[in-house]
Amino acid sequence: MRPIAAPLKALDPTQRIRRWHTYLVVWTVHRVLAFGFGALILLASVTGGILVLHHELERIIERDLHTIPVPPASAVLPRTPVVQALAPTAPEGFRPMRLMLAREPHDTERLIFLGPDGRTRWTTFVNPYTGEVLWRGADQSLFTPWLLGLHMHLRVGGWGYVITGLGGVGLVLLGVTGLIIYRDRLGTLWRRPLRLGRGWRLALSDLHKWVGVVGLYFTLVLGLTGAIYAAKIAPGQIAAPKPPGPPYDVTQLAPIEPALAVTRERFPGAELLRVSFPSTPTGALSILVLERDAPVWRKFSRVDFDPNTGALRAVHDARDGTFSQKLNGMLAPLHFGFYGSTLVKWLYVVGGFAPALLALSGTAIWYLRTRKRARPVRGPGLQTAP
Repeated sequence: MRPIAAPLKALDPTQRIRRWHTYLVVWTVHRVLAFGFGALILLASVTGGILVLHHELERIIERDLHTIPVPPASAVLPRTPVVQALAPTAPEGFRPMRLMLAREPHDTERLIFLGPDGRTRWTTFVNPYTGEVLWRGADQSLFTPWLLGLHMHLRVGGWGYVITGLGGVGLVLLGVTGLIIYRDRLGTLWRRPLRLGRGWRLALSDLHKWVGVVGLYFTLVLGLTGAIYAAKIAPGQIAAPKPPGPPYDVTQLAPIEPALAVTRERFPGAELLRVSFPSTPTGALSILVLERDAPVWRKFSRVDFDPNTGALRAVHDARDGTFSQKLNGMLAPLHFGFYGSTLVKWLYVVGGFAPALLALSGTAIWYLRTRKRARPVRGPGLQTAP
């Protein structure tokens, strides 16, 4: 693998030698990163690509939990009595954390409880029309939470975030070094993206370069945002759990429907994603909304209410957020991809698998090169031993 000769002809020998040495250094860094993080990047890419489709896959794998076969014609039950009735059914020390609202009429709703360690979660699926409990149990036994745990921390706890964070940094560096290595070949790449019929090694090399250039956005963005996520979460997960404060008395909870109506009026056309319950007696009842067609820095807004009276406390409109808040709000849409339009979602499905394809094609290129070097060369005067 050598840089093309044409651009070097115009350089004097000293410049050519310096450029060649730079190329060798960058190529060595690229190869070391690939060997060091290849398996981790492959795992993160595959799990991340699948997670973009988690809504669709849940309705196939766990259909009885997420959908109601025939939505009744009756209205949704008042949610506050349902939450109050379900709260005592959670394990001891667990408190209501959030209610995931149904997106479609045939969807169920999920009440998620947070454990005394501030990390363990317990989930209850409920029919919003009848209040019937369809399933309850630890959320890590469910498809999406289990896969998300594997994606974000390898299911090994706080230090797993450190490992995946380093993998994100490695992915960014692989994208940068790969672009430097192939910067002189981009024009040729567009004219001849795949040179088939000239051997597997050359075809795989072209595929590797083409996917690397076309998928560069996903390599850089997914790696960078993944590293930021890990840096934000890891310290709290590595440290010992803090004892929880006094819980909010859910029996004092005001009706939720008026708060939902106020939020819909404030953000017409937005999706109401979830209701978060106060973690302390003085906390707020918060409703998170998603505006899919909004720019990436203002996808999420939040409306806070007094949990006992239902009075409006504050509106946190993403349009009015500070620069820091907008940067923080961009993190989830940029990394996960399923908060955008249908087109953006499918682009993230394809782009999410790009690092996996790069890892596999790079490994195949290395294997073919190694096998070729290891193959014995037999000259006309060489004979095999009897």
